[in-house]
Amino acid sequence: MEDKEKSLILQRELALDSIVADLLVKRGIDDVEKAREFLHPSLTSLTPLEEYSGIDEIVSRLKTATENGESIVIYGDYDCDGVCAVSILYGYLSKVSKGKVNYFIPNRHSDGYGISVAALDYIAENTDAQVIISVDCGINSVAEVDYAQQELGFDMLITDHHQPGEQLPDCPVFNPHVSAKTDTAFRNLCGAGVALRIVEALAGVEESKKYYDIAALATVADVVPLIGDNRVITYYGLISINRRYRRGIALLVDSCTKGTVTSSDIAFKLAPRINAMGRVKDANEVVQLFVENDMFLLKCLVEEINKANDVRQQLTDDLTQDCLDKLRDYDFENNLFIILYAPYWDDGVLGITASRIVGMFSRPVILFTKNKGVLKGSGRSVAGVNILDCIKHASGYLSRYGGHPMACGVGLEESNFEDFKAAVNAYAREVYKDTVVKAVRDCDCVIEKPISIEITKQLMMLQPFGEGNPAPVFATDEGKCGFVPFGDGSHIKCRLKNMEVLAFGMSEDREYLNSKAKKRLYLDISYSVFNNVERTQAVVRSVTSGELPDDDVCFEYSLKRRVNKPDGVKAQIETLEKEEAERLAKRDYGVCFVAFSKETAEKAFAASGLEIAYGKGEGKLPKTRIILCPAKGATDFYSDVILLETPLYGAETFALNGKIRTFTVGDLHEVYRRYAPTYEEFGAAYRAIRKITQTARFADLEMLYSTAMADCVIDKRKFYICFYVFVELGLVIYGADIHCVQGVKAELKDSRLYQAICG
Repeated sequence: MEDKEKSLILQRELALDSIVADLLVKRGIDDVEKAREFLHPSLTSLTPLEEYSGIDEIVSRLKTATENGESIVIYGDYDCDGVCAVSILYGYLSKVSKGKVNYFIPNRHSDGYGISVAALDYIAENTDAQVIISVDCGINSVAEVDYAQQELGFDMLITDHHQPGEQLPDCPVFNPHVSAKTDTAFRNLCGAGVALRIVEALAGVEESKKYYDIAALATVADVVPLIGDNRVITYYGLISINRRYRRGIALLVDSCTKGTVTSSDIAFKLAPRINAMGRVKDANEVVQLFVENDMFLLKCLVEEINKANDVRQQLTDDLTQDCLDKLRDYDFENNLFIILYAPYWDDGVLGITASRIVGMFSRPVILFTKNKGVLKGSGRSVAGVNILDCIKHASGYLSRYGGHPMACGVGLEESNFEDFKAAVNAYAREVYKDTVVKAVRDCDCVIEKPISIEITKQLMMLQPFGEGNPAPVFATDEGKCGFVPFGDGSHIKCRLKNMEVLAFGMSEDREYLNSKAKKRLYLDISYSVFNNVERTQAVVRSVTSGELPDDDVCFEYSLKRRVNKPDGVKAQIETLEKEEAERLAKRDYGVCFVAFSKETAEKAFAASGLEIAYGKGEGKLPKTRIILCPAKGATDFYSDVILLETPLYGAETFALNGKIRTFTVGDLHEVYRRYAPTYEEFGAAYRAIRKITQTARFADLEMLYSTAMADCVIDKRKFYICFYVFVELGLVIYGADIHCVQGVKAELKDSRLYQAICG
């Protein structure tokens, strides 16, 4: 049966819009029963516990321990998943056990990940534990489990969700990857999901439902696929969170978000805060967030968590900036992996920073710091590149490694760093070059009709979104859009296809977006209610050019290009020969040809065949291309920047290694001097602007010009030159709206723009 036919059946049987039905079919949810189960998750669809081995042995030993008053220690991990898994098991066992129940979460900095001999010795010396049950760790701790049982006399129980090695610990084990007895048993639970199923096995579904909110936090945070059992857990967990069932979670939610909590809020607001304690302090304290009821203690703890998150954010920001500084002269041509090292980096934020750099450059990233005399690294990958496979092929240089296809942790001697970097990149170039080079943006649906509130509500039924069930990316092909500023003027918005479309931080792109040039906007769509009014809201992810903007957009770009001359820059101008320019154009990465006019960009394209990007293109990866009217920072990571024409001013900002490299085909000064206003025209333009802005509010320069024509008959390009000279001199403010500044005195000759065009 064709996909279109499957979609029509879903539309008819489930009363779905075609957009929603098509999305379901594309995700493999292509029959009525699958779709009904997906759209309306049910606890009855969870994998029956009978389909797992190992769980009965663990439950039997725990029941014996709780009934006989034996002392139990829960051994966890310091990340959100580990803390949540500990909290679920501790929350239940501490209620029913006749003996002591304690927990141990290792310190990220001093103990490291997983079960260690030192930690086991600490537990033996400081507790009277008889049973240790692991959560979110232990599946590869074969030697440590033997030591615990044979030397220390503990009964060990292992619950985990990570990939196992060739040998399992010699004790009862529940890990869905090895415990699944059937093909239908769900294997991709997180550590907290495993703990949740243990509670269900101990006490039944009704008892386990009390912990779905905690499990949902961990499931989203650990980036496991939000399908099957994970979708059910997260769906019901979000219901519990939004009902404010647990005081600690409710206080944390109220401290950082408003409205209905979604999986996105967990991923970007709640989970980072829970993780922050383990990154900068000690994760043991966070367990109290889930098991404590005293409001004073909880408020103090939430305040402490938010402070730790502030520290984590600053550490991450600092490390991100340090990485970006190191990448300004990085060899992207020969290194498909970004692998960086600094001995002073904080190991608690390596992974989260690596994720940021992946998002910016669309390349796998491994970041290293020094810890206890050796290098400790954390890596993140991109779709289609198995990072674990890559580091395995360089494992001869490693002292330890582990992970999964999208993330890894490694350790090595400092003397092996360069050899490891070379080996990983050599393997990646051989196996993954095409995957990385050809990675392109895709979308789930191109919007061709207005999106009604009813369609938006149906789209929200696809939630919760996350790994394995990502939020759909929509696209709309537009010409002139009509964006206007809002907020502080750095953001813009408009209305398209019945949606309120917001573009945050994109005010620099406004003229292009509002031009007639064809362009594709990539959008995230959501449903919101404000003042009891329902609305469909879309946020612009990115924009790709279908056509270059017209000459007026490029003309205005150079006028509003405010450039501060770098201190002390005395760059030498180097003119490239044709053969050298052609050689550089053949490189995949690192070379940027800069144009300031559409005509120049098109000439360069005809000669080289290189892609033309307007503004900045996608991400920060310095793919060899022509950039027309570069946005701020667009050329930062290129090793070769070549000007195709002389800008009005600010050529020195493109200097690299003390040189401005040119392959000149034009000079902007010649174009702009044709439109140089006279002194009288400057005066007439200013008087018109001042008059009309006193009685009306303008957010759009083109509308201002149209209105000004009633008092000042002047060529449009001349008017624009006058306007931006006034802006540079501080006589006019162009932000959320346009207005004149009273009392400012300035001479035209003090404007660099005036000097460039009229001087």
